[in-house]
Amino acid sequence: MGMIVTGIALAGAIAFGASLYFQNLQPAEPAWQVYSTEGARVGDPGHNLVGENWSGNPDSAANASEQAPS
Repeated sequence: MGMIVTGIALAGAIAFGASLYFQNLQPAEPAWQVYSTEGARVGDPGHNLVGENWSGNPDSAANASEQAPS
């Protein structure tokens, strides 16, 4: 039984030491600032995503394809 208690105490000591070590490794800036990129253009999505003539109404595209050309 002494070995079990010693193992539990040793695991607790290792966990406590690891928490102190990893707490000091944190960067000074938040992750959203450290790992930010310019890849996402939220303000200007461009016209290549849906096409220049897209009206925003999905029904108009379906109706245009159903009509026979005259």
